[in-house]
Amino acid sequence: MEKNGVVSLWLGNIETEEFLKNYVDLRYTDNGDWEASQFLNDFNIDMDDIEEDFIEKVLYTEANDDVDKLLSGCSYEDIVIPNIKKIIINKLEDKFNAVILVYNFEYNGEESFINNEVYKMKYIGSVQYT
Repeated sequence: MEKNGVVSLWLGNIETEEFLKNYVDLRYTDNGDWEASQFLNDFNIDMDDIEEDFIEKVLYTEANDDVDKLLSGCSYEDIVIPNIKKIIINKLEDKFNAVILVYNFEYNGEESFINNEVYKMKYIGSVQYT
């Protein structure tokens, strides 16, 4: 659901930056209409609830379980990182190489984990960033 001042975080493992871009970015159909991305479909997110310009995504060459390293450089990192650490409490359970942040959106947690042969993606939580 659209909510100002809130960011939702997903972490996962994806092989290439091109795949991550294609996984997250909205695309045009042959008719010129917008089509939801696989990410939105995986987590049952209505594309009308998000602004594509408020999505950050990054892929690291090596997987990591350090939240500081995974979120370093994200918008509002001085607020986001400490707030995410409050949710995680200790260390992450797994190592991840892909990060997706959706700003001004509070995910309802309906679907929390996607795992298939090509990628895995896990919803971590939603926190205030302002």
